[in-house]
Amino acid sequence: MERARDQERRLREELRGVYASFDAPDRHAWRRAPAVMDGHTLKILGHPVMEDWERPYMARLADIATRKGGQVLEVGFGMGISGGYVNASPSVTRHLIIEANHDVAELARGFAADPERRCSVVVLEGLWEDVIDQVEDGSCGGILYDAYPLDESEMTMHLRFAATAYRKLEPGGYFTYYSDEVDGYGPEHLRALVDAGFDERNIARETVPVSPPPDCQYWRYGTIMAPILVK
Repeated sequence: MERARDQERRLREELRGVYASFDAPDRHAWRRAPAVMDGHTLKILGHPVMEDWERPYMARLADIATRKGGQVLEVGFGMGISGGYVNASPSVTRHLIIEANHDVAELARGFAADPERRCSVVVLEGLWEDVIDQVEDGSCGGILYDAYPLDESEMTMHLRFAATAYRKLEPGGYFTYYSDEVDGYGPEHLRALVDAGFDERNIARETVPVSPPPDCQYWRYGTIMAPILVK
C-alpha cells in the first residue's frame, strides 16, 4: 500500500511539472485553437495532447470499452486512434464521440462520414460538461475517457468524470480511461472510484507495455495501467 501511495504521489508531481511548463489555456481559446498534427503527434497551443506511441494502449482501452457492446461513448477523439478500434468492434451498434476542440471535432466528423465505418458515429462538439446531458443516463454499454486536462486542477479529470460515467453506463457496462498510473491504483485513485459509485469488487486493471520516445514530455515509463470498471 505504501509503495502504491508513493508511486501515486510521484506521478502527480511529474504531471504537475508537465503542466507547469505551459500556460493554462482559456477554455474558449482551447476550443478554437488550431490542432497541429503531423501523423505522429497532436498538439494544441503547444500542449502535447497525444502521440502515436500510445497506439497499443488505446487498442487495449478500446477493447475494454467495447466488451459489452451496444452504444459506446468516447470522450476525447485526439488523433482518432482509439476511435478506429472502437468503431471496428463488431459488438458496437452506435459510437458517440465528445470532442472540445473544433479542429479535432472536424476530424471526428470526417471519421464519422467515412463509408467504411462499421457502425453509425455521432459527434458532439464541446466540453464534456456542456454536452454530456445529450447522452441518456443508463444508455452506454461502454465509455472510454481520454480528454486532455486544461489546467493543473484537472490532472485527474478522469476521476471527476467517474461519477458521470457511472450514471451514463447501463448495468454491466464498462468504463475505462487514460489512467496516468504505471501498474496499479493508488489509494486516492481507488477511493475516488468507489466514491463515484463503483463497487471495489468490480474494479480491475491490466498493465499495457508501451514504448514512449525519449523526448516524450508526459510519459517515461514502459507500462501504463488500463482501468477496468464494471457498473
